Amino acid sequence: MDYYTLLTLGYTVLDHMMYVSIWFSSEEDCWSVLMNNNTLYDQINAEEGYCDVTDVTSRLIKPKLRPW
Repeated sequence: MDYYTLLTLGYTVLDHMMYVSIWFSSEEDCWSVLMNNNTLYDQINAEEGYCDVTDVTSRLIKPKLRPW
């Protein structure tokens, strides 16, 4: 199962710490934004970033139908 994940990035503007948060449908998508090159993290020159996984499922795996 995948869970909704909140990406939070922190960056400084005129000596003030600013934060931006973005929702992702999986933890893997969230970490790819933090770890890959030339993503939002790099474009805003973020100083910190983390992914918070929620308890809310974004995609359920349905059980297979059985013939009996």
